[in-house]
Amino acid sequence: MIGGGIITRVLLIKDIFPVLEWGQNYSAASLRADAVAGVVVLFITIPQVIAYAFLAGMPAEAGLYACLMSLMGYALFGSSKALAVGPTAIVAMMTLEAASVYAQPGLVTYGEVVVQLSVVTGLILIALRVINFGSVVSFLSHAVITGFIAAAALLIISNQFPLMIGLASSADTSLAGVYRYLFHEYGGYEVVVIAISLGATLLLVFCRTWLGAVLAAMRVPESLAQNLTKSAPMYAVILGLLVMAVLPREITASVSVVGDVPGELPHVSVVLMNAERFLELLPSAFLIAMVIFMESTSIGMAIASKSRDKINPNQELVGLGAANLGSSLVGGFPVAGSFARTIVNFSSGAVSQVASLVTALLVLVTLLMFSTAFHDLPKGVLSAIIVVSAWQLIDIPAIRKIFQFNRTDAVTFSVTFIAVLAFGVETGVLTGIAISFLLLIRKSSKPHIAVVGRVGDSEHFRNVNRFDVTTSPKVLAVRVDESFYFVNTRHIENFILAQIADVEEIEHVLLICTAANFIDTSGLEMLEEMSENLQEVDVTLHLAEVKSPVMDKLRETGFYKNMAGQVFFTTDLAMKELAGI
Repeated sequence: MIGGGIITRVLLIKDIFPVLEWGQNYSAASLRADAVAGVVVLFITIPQVIAYAFLAGMPAEAGLYACLMSLMGYALFGSSKALAVGPTAIVAMMTLEAASVYAQPGLVTYGEVVVQLSVVTGLILIALRVINFGSVVSFLSHAVITGFIAAAALLIISNQFPLMIGLASSADTSLAGVYRYLFHEYGGYEVVVIAISLGATLLLVFCRTWLGAVLAAMRVPESLAQNLTKSAPMYAVILGLLVMAVLPREITASVSVVGDVPGELPHVSVVLMNAERFLELLPSAFLIAMVIFMESTSIGMAIASKSRDKINPNQELVGLGAANLGSSLVGGFPVAGSFARTIVNFSSGAVSQVASLVTALLVLVTLLMFSTAFHDLPKGVLSAIIVVSAWQLIDIPAIRKIFQFNRTDAVTFSVTFIAVLAFGVETGVLTGIAISFLLLIRKSSKPHIAVVGRVGDSEHFRNVNRFDVTTSPKVLAVRVDESFYFVNTRHIENFILAQIADVEEIEHVLLICTAANFIDTSGLEMLEEMSENLQEVDVTLHLAEVKSPVMDKLRETGFYKNMAGQVFFTTDLAMKELAGI
Protein backbone atom coordinates (compact mmCIF):
# COMPACT_ATOMS: atom_id res chain seq x y z
CA MET A 1 0.00 0.00 0.00
CA ILE A 2 2.79 2.41 0.98
CA GLY A 3 4.83 1.55 -2.11
CA GLY A 4 1.78 1.95 -4.33
CA GLY A 5 1.08 5.38 -2.85
CA ILE A 6 4.64 6.53 -3.52
CA ILE A 7 4.47 5.33 -7.12
CA THR A 8 1.16 7.13 -7.60
CA ARG A 9 2.63 10.38 -6.27
CA VAL A 10 5.69 10.04 -8.52
CA LEU A 11 3.49 9.49 -11.59
CA LEU A 12 1.34 12.49 -10.60
CA ILE A 13 4.41 14.71 -10.28
CA LYS A 14 5.61 13.54 -13.70
CA ASP A 15 2.20 14.43 -15.14
CA ILE A 16 2.51 17.95 -13.76
CA PHE A 17 6.18 18.33 -14.76
CA PRO A 18 6.78 16.41 -18.02
CA VAL A 19 10.43 17.48 -17.84
CA LEU A 20 10.93 14.83 -15.12
CA GLU A 21 10.02 12.12 -17.64
CA TRP A 22 11.88 13.12 -20.79
CA GLY A 23 14.76 14.55 -18.76
CA GLN A 24 15.76 11.08 -17.52
CA ASN A 25 17.07 10.05 -20.95
CA TYR A 26 18.44 13.43 -21.97
CA SER A 27 21.93 13.23 -23.49
CA ALA A 28 24.75 15.44 -24.70
CA ALA A 29 23.67 14.76 -28.29
CA SER A 30 20.18 15.99 -27.45
CA LEU A 31 21.64 19.13 -25.92
CA ARG A 32 23.64 19.84 -29.08
CA ALA A 33 20.53 19.41 -31.24
CA ASP A 34 18.42 21.63 -28.97
CA ALA A 35 21.15 24.28 -28.82
CA VAL A 36 21.26 24.51 -32.63
CA ALA A 37 17.47 24.72 -32.85
CA GLY A 38 17.32 27.35 -30.10
CA VAL A 39 19.83 29.56 -31.91
CA VAL A 40 18.05 29.27 -35.26
CA VAL A 41 14.64 30.06 -33.74
CA LEU A 42 16.09 33.20 -32.16
CA PHE A 43 16.52 34.86 -35.56
CA ILE A 44 12.81 34.67 -36.33
CA THR A 45 11.70 35.23 -32.73
CA ILE A 46 13.24 38.64 -32.01
CA PRO A 47 11.69 40.58 -34.92
CA GLN A 48 8.35 38.81 -34.61
CA VAL A 49 7.82 39.38 -30.88
CA ILE A 50 8.76 43.06 -31.18
CA ALA A 51 6.32 43.40 -34.09
CA TYR A 52 3.53 41.66 -32.20
CA ALA A 53 4.15 43.84 -29.16
CA PHE A 54 3.34 46.91 -31.24
CA LEU A 55 0.36 45.07 -32.72
CA ALA A 56 -0.93 44.51 -29.17
CA GLY A 57 -0.47 48.22 -28.38
CA MET A 58 2.52 47.52 -26.11
CA PRO A 59 6.17 48.71 -26.21
CA ALA A 60 8.86 46.58 -27.86
CA GLU A 61 10.28 45.30 -24.57
CA ALA A 62 6.89 43.87 -23.60
CA GLY A 63 7.18 41.43 -26.51
CA LEU A 64 10.68 40.40 -25.47
CA TYR A 65 9.68 40.01 -21.81
CA ALA A 66 6.55 38.03 -22.71
CA CYS A 67 8.58 35.78 -24.99
CA LEU A 68 11.25 35.19 -22.35
CA MET A 69 8.89 34.15 -19.57
CA SER A 70 6.42 32.22 -21.73
CA LEU A 71 9.20 30.08 -23.21
CA MET A 72 10.41 29.23 -19.73
CA GLY A 73 6.93 28.60 -18.30
CA TYR A 74 5.88 26.34 -21.15
CA ALA A 75 9.18 24.42 -21.13
CA LEU A 76 8.51 23.36 -17.52
CA PHE A 77 4.87 22.36 -17.89
CA GLY A 78 4.12 21.82 -21.61
CA SER A 79 3.91 18.39 -23.24
CA SER A 80 5.01 19.30 -26.78
CA LYS A 81 8.73 18.97 -27.40
CA ALA A 82 8.82 21.46 -30.27
CA LEU A 83 6.05 24.00 -29.60
CA ALA A 84 7.49 27.54 -29.47
CA VAL A 85 5.27 29.70 -27.26
CA GLY A 86 5.21 33.49 -27.26
CA PRO A 87 3.46 36.49 -28.79
CA THR A 88 1.40 35.69 -31.91
CA ALA A 89 -0.49 37.88 -34.38
CA ILE A 90 -4.04 36.66 -33.68
CA VAL A 91 -3.74 36.80 -29.89
CA ALA A 92 -2.02 40.21 -30.07
CA MET A 93 -4.90 41.52 -32.18
CA MET A 94 -7.46 40.14 -29.71
CA THR A 95 -5.50 41.69 -26.84
CA LEU A 96 -5.59 45.11 -28.49
CA GLU A 97 -9.32 44.88 -29.10
CA ALA A 98 -10.12 43.70 -25.56
CA ALA A 99 -7.87 46.14 -23.69
CA SER A 100 -8.74 49.19 -25.82
CA VAL A 101 -12.21 49.18 -24.27
CA TYR A 102 -10.71 50.24 -20.93
CA ALA A 103 -7.72 52.41 -21.89
CA GLN A 104 -5.96 53.96 -24.87
CA PRO A 105 -2.80 52.21 -26.13
CA GLY A 106 0.33 54.02 -24.99
CA LEU A 107 -1.02 54.97 -21.59
CA VAL A 108 0.18 53.38 -18.35
CA THR A 109 -3.35 52.24 -17.58
CA TYR A 110 -3.49 50.39 -20.90
CA GLY A 111 -0.41 48.36 -19.97
CA GLU A 112 -2.01 47.52 -16.63
CA VAL A 113 -5.17 46.27 -18.32
CA VAL A 114 -3.17 44.11 -20.74
CA VAL A 115 -1.20 42.52 -17.91
CA GLN A 116 -4.43 41.87 -16.00
CA LEU A 117 -5.88 40.29 -19.14
CA SER A 118 -2.87 37.98 -19.29
CA VAL A 119 -3.44 36.97 -15.65
CA VAL A 120 -7.12 36.18 -16.19
CA THR A 121 -6.30 34.27 -19.39
CA GLY A 122 -3.69 32.17 -17.57
CA LEU A 123 -6.08 31.42 -14.70
CA ILE A 124 -8.82 30.36 -17.13
CA LEU A 125 -6.45 27.95 -18.87
CA ILE A 126 -5.50 26.41 -15.53
CA ALA A 127 -9.17 26.21 -14.52
CA LEU A 128 -9.96 24.42 -17.79
CA ARG A 129 -7.32 21.86 -16.88
CA VAL A 130 -8.97 21.30 -13.50
CA ILE A 131 -12.22 20.32 -15.26
CA ASN A 132 -10.32 18.20 -17.83
CA PHE A 133 -11.41 20.44 -20.70
CA GLY A 134 -8.58 19.13 -22.86
CA SER A 135 -10.43 15.84 -23.26
CA VAL A 136 -13.61 17.59 -24.40
CA VAL A 137 -14.27 18.13 -28.09
CA SER A 138 -14.02 21.82 -28.93
CA PHE A 139 -17.24 23.69 -29.55
CA LEU A 140 -15.53 25.83 -32.17
CA SER A 141 -15.99 24.11 -35.52
CA HIS A 142 -13.38 24.07 -38.26
CA ALA A 143 -15.50 26.50 -40.29
CA VAL A 144 -15.70 28.97 -37.38
CA ILE A 145 -11.96 28.80 -36.75
CA THR A 146 -11.09 29.18 -40.43
CA GLY A 147 -13.49 32.11 -40.87
CA PHE A 148 -12.26 33.80 -37.70
CA ILE A 149 -8.57 33.44 -38.60
CA ALA A 150 -9.07 34.60 -42.20
CA ALA A 151 -11.02 37.70 -41.15
CA ALA A 152 -8.66 38.47 -38.26
CA ALA A 153 -5.72 38.19 -40.66
CA LEU A 154 -7.34 40.74 -42.98
CA LEU A 155 -7.91 43.07 -40.01
CA ILE A 156 -4.30 42.65 -38.92
CA ILE A 157 -2.99 43.35 -42.42
CA SER A 158 -5.25 46.37 -42.90
CA ASN A 159 -4.21 47.91 -39.58
CA GLN A 160 -0.55 47.72 -40.61
CA PHE A 161 -1.01 49.73 -43.80
CA PRO A 162 -0.98 53.15 -42.08
CA LEU A 163 2.38 52.38 -40.43
CA MET A 164 3.78 51.15 -43.75
CA ILE A 165 3.07 54.49 -45.45
CA GLY A 166 4.18 56.83 -42.69
CA LEU A 167 0.94 57.47 -40.81
CA ALA A 168 0.04 56.85 -37.19
CA SER A 169 -2.15 53.88 -36.38
CA SER A 170 -5.84 54.34 -37.14
CA ALA A 171 -7.96 55.11 -34.07
CA ASP A 172 -10.76 53.05 -35.66
CA THR A 173 -9.35 49.56 -36.15
CA SER A 174 -12.37 48.23 -38.08
CA LEU A 175 -11.87 47.44 -41.75
CA ALA A 176 -14.01 50.35 -42.92
CA GLY A 177 -12.43 52.68 -40.36
CA VAL A 178 -8.88 51.91 -41.48
CA TYR A 179 -9.53 52.47 -45.18
CA ARG A 180 -11.55 55.59 -44.47
CA TYR A 181 -8.58 56.87 -42.49
CA LEU A 182 -6.16 56.03 -45.32
CA PHE A 183 -8.36 57.90 -47.79
CA HIS A 184 -8.66 61.04 -45.66
CA GLU A 185 -4.92 61.16 -44.83
CA TYR A 186 -3.74 60.76 -48.41
CA GLY A 187 -1.57 63.87 -48.23
CA GLY A 188 0.41 62.53 -45.28
CA TYR A 189 1.98 59.54 -47.02
CA GLU A 190 5.78 59.37 -46.67
CA VAL A 191 7.72 58.14 -49.73
CA VAL A 192 10.75 57.00 -47.71
CA VAL A 193 8.60 54.95 -45.31
CA ILE A 194 6.72 53.38 -48.22
CA ALA A 195 10.00 52.46 -49.94
CA ILE A 196 11.44 50.85 -46.80
CA SER A 197 8.22 48.96 -46.04
CA LEU A 198 7.84 47.81 -49.65
CA GLY A 199 11.47 46.69 -49.79
CA ALA A 200 11.07 44.66 -46.59
CA THR A 201 7.84 43.10 -47.89
CA LEU A 202 9.44 42.11 -51.20
CA LEU A 203 12.41 40.61 -49.37
CA LEU A 204 10.13 38.55 -47.13
CA VAL A 205 8.04 37.37 -50.09
CA PHE A 206 11.17 36.47 -52.03
CA CYS A 207 12.54 34.44 -49.13
CA ARG A 208 9.28 32.57 -48.62
CA THR A 209 8.65 31.96 -52.32
CA TRP A 210 11.92 31.68 -54.24
CA LEU A 211 14.88 31.57 -51.84
CA GLY A 212 14.44 27.84 -51.23
CA ALA A 213 14.70 27.09 -54.95
CA VAL A 214 17.76 29.34 -55.28
CA LEU A 215 19.51 27.61 -52.39
CA ALA A 216 18.57 24.18 -53.77
CA ALA A 217 20.11 25.15 -57.12
CA MET A 218 23.26 26.13 -55.22
CA ARG A 219 23.25 22.62 -53.66
CA VAL A 220 22.82 23.95 -50.12
CA PRO A 221 21.76 21.11 -47.76
CA GLU A 222 17.98 20.99 -47.40
CA SER A 223 17.89 21.45 -43.61
CA LEU A 224 20.18 24.49 -43.81
CA ALA A 225 18.18 25.91 -46.72
CA GLN A 226 14.95 25.62 -44.73
CA ASN A 227 16.46 27.42 -41.76
CA LEU A 228 17.84 30.18 -43.97
CA THR A 229 14.46 30.60 -45.61
CA LYS A 230 12.56 30.72 -42.32
CA SER A 231 14.94 33.34 -40.93
CA ALA A 232 13.62 35.92 -43.40
CA PRO A 233 12.30 38.32 -40.68
CA MET A 234 15.84 38.83 -39.42
CA TYR A 235 16.99 39.71 -42.94
CA ALA A 236 14.26 42.34 -43.12
CA VAL A 237 15.42 43.76 -39.77
CA ILE A 238 19.03 43.93 -40.95
CA LEU A 239 17.93 45.57 -44.22
CA GLY A 240 15.90 48.17 -42.32
CA LEU A 241 18.78 48.99 -39.97
CA LEU A 242 21.26 49.24 -42.88
CA VAL A 243 18.99 51.62 -44.78
CA MET A 244 18.61 53.84 -41.73
CA ALA A 245 22.39 53.83 -41.21
CA VAL A 246 23.24 54.64 -44.84
CA LEU A 247 20.62 57.28 -45.68
CA PRO A 248 21.17 60.86 -44.44
CA ARG A 249 19.23 61.92 -41.35
CA GLU A 250 17.29 64.57 -43.24
CA ILE A 251 15.83 61.86 -45.48
CA THR A 252 14.98 59.42 -42.69
CA ALA A 253 13.69 62.07 -40.25
CA SER A 254 10.07 61.17 -41.07
CA VAL A 255 10.60 57.43 -40.48
CA SER A 256 9.00 56.16 -37.29
CA VAL A 257 11.38 53.82 -35.45
CA VAL A 258 11.21 51.42 -32.52
CA GLY A 259 13.07 53.79 -30.21
CA ASP A 260 14.60 52.96 -26.85
CA VAL A 261 14.38 49.34 -25.72
CA PRO A 262 15.43 49.05 -22.05
CA GLY A 263 18.53 46.87 -21.84
CA GLU A 264 17.72 45.46 -18.43
CA LEU A 265 16.09 42.52 -16.75
CA PRO A 266 12.32 42.74 -16.49
CA HIS A 267 10.86 43.71 -13.14
CA VAL A 268 8.90 40.81 -11.68
CA SER A 269 5.68 41.79 -9.93
CA VAL A 270 2.44 40.05 -9.03
CA VAL A 271 -0.55 41.78 -10.59
CA LEU A 272 -3.55 42.40 -8.37
CA MET A 273 -7.04 43.40 -9.43
CA ASN A 274 -10.40 43.76 -7.81
CA ALA A 275 -13.33 41.44 -8.42
CA GLU A 276 -15.05 43.99 -10.65
CA ARG A 277 -12.13 44.21 -13.07
CA PHE A 278 -11.74 40.43 -13.05
CA LEU A 279 -15.38 39.96 -14.05
CA GLU A 280 -15.08 42.67 -16.72
CA LEU A 281 -12.13 40.95 -18.36
CA LEU A 282 -13.49 37.41 -17.95
CA PRO A 283 -15.50 37.15 -21.25
CA SER A 284 -12.65 38.51 -23.40
CA ALA A 285 -10.07 36.42 -21.54
CA PHE A 286 -12.17 33.28 -22.01
CA LEU A 287 -12.32 33.75 -25.78
CA ILE A 288 -8.60 34.50 -25.91
CA ALA A 289 -7.91 31.39 -23.80
CA MET A 290 -9.99 29.26 -26.17
CA VAL A 291 -8.14 30.59 -29.21
CA ILE A 292 -4.78 30.06 -27.46
CA PHE A 293 -5.68 26.47 -26.58
CA MET A 294 -6.99 25.52 -30.01
CA GLU A 295 -4.25 27.32 -31.93
CA SER A 296 -1.48 25.84 -29.79
CA THR A 297 -2.78 22.27 -29.55
CA SER A 298 -3.46 22.15 -33.30
CA ILE A 299 0.14 23.16 -33.98
CA GLY A 300 1.47 20.81 -31.32
CA MET A 301 -0.50 17.82 -32.64
CA ALA A 302 0.55 18.51 -36.23
CA ILE A 303 4.23 18.59 -35.24
CA ALA A 304 3.91 15.57 -32.94
CA SER A 305 2.42 13.51 -35.79
CA LYS A 306 5.50 14.22 -37.90
CA SER A 307 7.78 12.71 -35.26
CA ARG A 308 5.42 9.89 -34.16
CA ASP A 309 5.09 11.62 -30.83
CA LYS A 310 2.01 12.76 -28.91
CA ILE A 311 0.89 15.62 -26.73
CA ASN A 312 -1.46 15.72 -23.77
CA PRO A 313 -4.20 18.35 -24.34
CA ASN A 314 -4.88 18.65 -20.61
CA GLN A 315 -1.19 19.18 -19.90
CA GLU A 316 -1.11 21.77 -22.67
CA LEU A 317 -3.64 23.78 -20.68
CA VAL A 318 -1.22 23.78 -17.75
CA GLY A 319 1.75 24.73 -19.91
CA LEU A 320 -0.11 27.51 -21.71
CA GLY A 321 -1.57 28.74 -18.42
CA ALA A 322 1.90 28.89 -16.89
CA ALA A 323 3.21 30.72 -19.98
CA ASN A 324 0.52 33.41 -19.71
CA LEU A 325 0.91 33.81 -15.96
CA GLY A 326 4.68 34.06 -16.48
CA SER A 327 4.16 36.73 -19.13
CA SER A 328 1.99 38.73 -16.72
CA LEU A 329 4.72 38.72 -14.07
CA VAL A 330 7.01 40.80 -16.28
CA GLY A 331 4.49 43.17 -17.84
CA GLY A 332 3.78 41.02 -20.90
CA PHE A 333 0.57 40.17 -22.74
CA PRO A 334 -1.28 36.92 -23.62
CA VAL A 335 0.78 34.37 -25.55
CA ALA A 336 0.18 31.21 -27.57
CA GLY A 337 2.01 28.65 -29.68
CA SER A 338 3.52 30.18 -32.81
CA PHE A 339 3.15 28.18 -36.02
CA ALA A 340 6.12 29.77 -37.80
CA ARG A 341 8.52 29.54 -34.88
CA THR A 342 7.41 25.99 -34.05
CA ILE A 343 8.04 24.84 -37.61
CA VAL A 344 11.53 26.38 -37.51
CA ASN A 345 12.17 24.78 -34.12
CA PHE A 346 11.12 21.34 -35.36
CA SER A 347 12.90 21.55 -38.72
CA SER A 348 16.08 22.69 -36.94
CA GLY A 349 16.17 19.43 -35.00
CA ALA A 350 14.73 20.29 -31.60
CA VAL A 351 14.26 17.14 -29.51
CA SER A 352 12.93 18.64 -26.29
CA GLN A 353 11.77 21.82 -24.53
CA VAL A 354 15.43 22.62 -23.84
CA ALA A 355 15.44 24.25 -27.28
CA SER A 356 12.90 26.77 -25.96
CA LEU A 357 15.08 27.39 -22.90
CA VAL A 358 18.05 28.05 -25.20
CA THR A 359 15.98 30.54 -27.17
CA ALA A 360 14.84 32.17 -23.91
CA LEU A 361 18.44 32.49 -22.75
CA LEU A 362 19.45 34.08 -26.05
CA VAL A 363 16.48 36.48 -25.90
CA LEU A 364 17.77 37.52 -22.46
CA VAL A 365 21.29 38.02 -23.85
CA THR A 366 19.88 40.07 -26.74
CA LEU A 367 17.87 42.15 -24.30
CA LEU A 368 20.86 42.91 -22.07
CA MET A 369 23.57 43.36 -24.68
CA PHE A 370 21.98 44.28 -28.02
CA SER A 371 18.76 46.14 -27.19
CA THR A 372 20.21 49.45 -28.41
CA ALA A 373 20.67 47.90 -31.87
CA PHE A 374 16.90 48.01 -32.40
CA HIS A 375 16.56 51.75 -31.71
CA ASP A 376 16.60 52.80 -35.38
CA LEU A 377 14.58 49.84 -36.70
CA PRO A 378 11.72 51.28 -38.82
CA LYS A 379 8.26 50.32 -37.63
CA GLY A 380 7.36 49.86 -41.29
CA VAL A 381 9.69 46.83 -41.36
CA LEU A 382 7.91 45.34 -38.37
CA SER A 383 4.58 45.99 -40.09
CA ALA A 384 5.86 44.21 -43.20
CA ILE A 385 6.79 41.20 -41.04
CA ILE A 386 3.28 41.19 -39.56
CA VAL A 387 1.60 41.55 -42.96
CA VAL A 388 3.50 38.67 -44.56
CA SER A 389 3.02 36.46 -41.48
CA ALA A 390 -0.71 37.27 -41.29
CA TRP A 391 -1.19 36.54 -44.99
CA GLN A 392 0.03 32.98 -44.35
CA LEU A 393 -2.86 32.53 -41.92
CA ILE A 394 -5.43 32.78 -44.72
CA ASP A 395 -5.79 29.13 -45.75
CA ILE A 396 -7.22 29.37 -49.27
CA PRO A 397 -7.31 25.56 -49.91
CA ALA A 398 -9.20 25.03 -46.62
CA ILE A 399 -11.70 27.76 -47.52
CA ARG A 400 -12.24 26.25 -50.96
CA LYS A 401 -12.80 22.82 -49.41
CA ILE A 402 -15.38 24.24 -46.99
CA PHE A 403 -17.43 25.71 -49.83
CA GLN A 404 -17.13 22.61 -51.99
CA PHE A 405 -17.86 20.00 -49.35
CA ASN A 406 -20.56 21.25 -46.99
CA ARG A 407 -23.14 24.00 -47.42
CA THR A 408 -23.71 24.34 -43.67
CA ASP A 409 -20.00 24.87 -43.06
CA ALA A 410 -19.93 27.39 -45.91
CA VAL A 411 -22.70 29.39 -44.22
CA THR A 412 -20.92 29.19 -40.85
CA PHE A 413 -17.63 30.34 -42.39
CA SER A 414 -19.27 33.22 -44.24
CA VAL A 415 -21.21 34.47 -41.21
CA THR A 416 -18.14 34.28 -38.97
CA PHE A 417 -15.91 35.96 -41.55
CA ILE A 418 -18.33 38.84 -42.15
CA ALA A 419 -19.13 39.24 -38.43
CA VAL A 420 -15.44 39.51 -37.48
CA LEU A 421 -14.85 42.14 -40.16
CA ALA A 422 -18.02 44.07 -39.32
CA PHE A 423 -18.17 43.85 -35.52
CA GLY A 424 -14.72 42.85 -34.32
CA VAL A 425 -12.96 39.65 -33.30
CA GLU A 426 -14.86 38.84 -30.10
CA THR A 427 -18.33 39.51 -31.46
CA GLY A 428 -17.45 37.70 -34.68
CA VAL A 429 -16.30 34.56 -32.87
CA LEU A 430 -19.40 34.54 -30.65
CA THR A 431 -21.58 34.99 -33.73
CA GLY A 432 -19.82 32.06 -35.41
CA ILE A 433 -20.36 29.85 -32.37
CA ALA A 434 -24.03 30.84 -32.20
CA ILE A 435 -24.67 30.17 -35.89
CA SER A 436 -22.87 26.81 -35.60
CA PHE A 437 -25.18 25.70 -32.82
CA LEU A 438 -28.28 27.03 -34.58
CA LEU A 439 -27.43 25.19 -37.78
CA LEU A 440 -26.60 22.04 -35.82
CA ILE A 441 -29.94 22.18 -34.03
CA ARG A 442 -31.71 22.86 -37.34
CA LYS A 443 -30.02 19.87 -38.93
CA SER A 444 -30.73 17.63 -35.93
CA SER A 445 -34.38 18.71 -35.90
CA LYS A 446 -34.89 17.09 -39.30
CA PRO A 447 -32.68 14.00 -39.31
CA HIS A 448 -32.38 11.72 -42.31
CA ILE A 449 -35.05 9.00 -42.10
CA ALA A 450 -35.08 6.05 -44.48
CA VAL A 451 -37.62 3.33 -45.18
CA VAL A 452 -35.47 0.24 -45.70
CA GLY A 453 -35.73 -3.20 -47.29
CA ARG A 454 -33.60 -6.34 -47.58
CA VAL A 455 -30.79 -6.35 -50.14
CA GLY A 456 -31.18 -9.64 -52.04
CA ASP A 457 -30.78 -12.66 -49.74
CA SER A 458 -28.31 -10.86 -47.45
CA GLU A 459 -28.75 -9.66 -43.87
CA HIS A 460 -28.27 -6.06 -44.99
CA PHE A 461 -31.06 -3.49 -45.19
CA ARG A 462 -30.82 -0.30 -47.24
CA ASN A 463 -32.88 2.73 -48.31
CA VAL A 464 -35.70 1.76 -50.68
CA ASN A 465 -35.06 4.94 -52.70
CA ARG A 466 -31.40 4.08 -53.33
CA PHE A 467 -31.25 0.31 -53.68
CA ASP A 468 -33.17 -2.54 -55.28
CA VAL A 469 -34.55 -4.15 -52.11
CA THR A 470 -37.30 -6.48 -50.93
CA THR A 471 -39.96 -5.09 -48.60
CA SER A 472 -43.15 -6.35 -46.99
CA PRO A 473 -46.49 -4.50 -47.11
CA LYS A 474 -47.12 -5.67 -43.54
CA VAL A 475 -43.96 -4.12 -42.00
CA LEU A 476 -42.73 -0.54 -42.19
CA ALA A 477 -39.00 -0.71 -41.41
CA VAL A 478 -37.68 2.77 -40.64
CA ARG A 479 -34.10 3.77 -39.88
CA VAL A 480 -33.58 7.13 -38.16
CA ASP A 481 -30.01 8.42 -38.56
CA GLU A 482 -29.94 10.38 -35.32
CA SER A 483 -30.46 10.07 -31.57
CA PHE A 484 -33.98 10.69 -30.26
CA TYR A 485 -34.16 13.97 -28.36
CA PHE A 486 -36.30 17.05 -27.99
CA VAL A 487 -35.35 18.81 -31.24
CA ASN A 488 -36.36 15.97 -33.57
CA THR A 489 -39.03 13.85 -31.86
CA ARG A 490 -41.96 15.59 -33.52
CA HIS A 491 -40.38 15.22 -36.98
CA ILE A 492 -39.77 11.48 -36.45
CA GLU A 493 -43.30 10.86 -35.21
CA ASN A 494 -44.89 12.83 -38.05
CA PHE A 495 -42.86 10.92 -40.65
CA ILE A 496 -43.93 7.51 -39.34
CA LEU A 497 -47.58 8.45 -38.92
CA ALA A 498 -47.63 9.86 -42.46
CA GLN A 499 -46.29 6.55 -43.78
CA ILE A 500 -48.96 4.63 -41.86
CA ALA A 501 -51.68 6.84 -43.29
CA ASP A 502 -50.56 6.11 -46.85
CA VAL A 503 -50.38 2.29 -46.57
CA GLU A 504 -53.37 0.53 -44.98
CA GLU A 505 -51.78 -2.96 -45.04
CA ILE A 506 -49.13 -2.05 -42.44
CA GLU A 507 -49.40 -4.10 -39.24
CA HIS A 508 -45.98 -3.47 -37.73
CA VAL A 509 -43.59 -0.53 -37.47
CA LEU A 510 -39.95 -1.50 -36.94
CA LEU A 511 -37.87 1.42 -35.66
CA ILE A 512 -34.19 0.70 -36.38
CA CYS A 513 -32.01 2.48 -33.78
CA THR A 514 -28.49 1.93 -35.11
CA ALA A 515 -27.72 5.68 -34.97
CA ALA A 516 -29.39 6.37 -31.62
CA ASN A 517 -26.63 7.00 -29.09
CA PHE A 518 -29.07 8.30 -26.49
CA ILE A 519 -32.75 8.99 -25.90
CA ASP A 520 -33.83 11.89 -23.71
CA THR A 521 -37.16 12.33 -21.91
CA SER A 522 -38.77 13.88 -24.98
CA GLY A 523 -37.64 10.92 -27.08
CA LEU A 524 -39.08 8.48 -24.53
CA GLU A 525 -42.41 10.32 -24.49
CA MET A 526 -42.47 10.24 -28.29
CA LEU A 527 -42.03 6.45 -28.27
CA GLU A 528 -44.77 6.05 -25.66
CA GLU A 529 -47.26 8.29 -27.46
CA MET A 530 -46.49 6.80 -30.87
CA SER A 531 -46.89 3.26 -29.54
CA GLU A 532 -50.29 4.17 -28.10
CA ASN A 533 -51.40 5.95 -31.28
CA LEU A 534 -50.32 3.05 -33.45
CA GLN A 535 -52.15 0.53 -31.26
CA GLU A 536 -55.38 2.46 -31.83
CA VAL A 537 -55.12 1.64 -35.55
CA ASP A 538 -53.98 -1.98 -34.90
CA VAL A 539 -50.32 -1.34 -35.66
CA THR A 540 -47.56 -2.54 -33.29
CA LEU A 541 -44.32 -0.66 -32.67
CA HIS A 542 -41.08 -2.68 -32.45
CA LEU A 543 -37.44 -1.67 -31.96
CA ALA A 544 -34.29 -3.17 -33.47
CA GLU A 545 -30.54 -2.82 -33.00
CA VAL A 546 -30.80 -0.70 -29.85
CA LYS A 547 -27.36 0.09 -28.44
CA SER A 548 -26.58 -1.28 -24.99
CA PRO A 549 -26.32 2.07 -23.13
CA VAL A 550 -29.70 3.10 -24.56
CA MET A 551 -31.19 -0.32 -23.81
CA ASP A 552 -30.01 -0.10 -20.20
CA LYS A 553 -32.01 3.11 -19.82
CA LEU A 554 -35.09 1.78 -21.58
CA ARG A 555 -35.28 -1.31 -19.36
CA GLU A 556 -35.95 0.96 -16.37
CA THR A 557 -38.98 2.60 -18.02
CA GLY A 558 -42.68 1.78 -18.04
CA PHE A 559 -42.60 2.00 -21.85
CA TYR A 560 -40.32 -1.03 -22.12
CA LYS A 561 -42.17 -3.03 -19.47
CA ASN A 562 -45.57 -2.40 -21.03
CA MET A 563 -44.79 -2.19 -24.74
CA ALA A 564 -46.84 -4.42 -27.01
CA GLY A 565 -44.04 -4.95 -29.49
CA GLN A 566 -40.59 -6.52 -29.19
CA VAL A 567 -36.99 -5.36 -29.14
CA PHE A 568 -35.01 -7.32 -31.74
CA PHE A 569 -31.26 -7.83 -31.70
CA THR A 570 -30.97 -7.31 -35.47
CA THR A 571 -33.15 -6.02 -38.28
CA ASP A 572 -32.66 -9.34 -40.05
CA LEU A 573 -34.24 -11.30 -37.15
CA ALA A 574 -37.07 -8.77 -36.89
CA MET A 575 -38.00 -8.96 -40.57
CA LYS A 576 -37.88 -12.78 -40.60
CA GLU A 577 -40.26 -13.00 -37.66
CA LEU A 578 -42.60 -10.10 -38.52
CA ALA A 579 -42.71 -10.36 -42.31
CA GLY A 580 -41.26 -13.74 -43.15
CA ILE A 581 -38.72 -12.23 -45.54
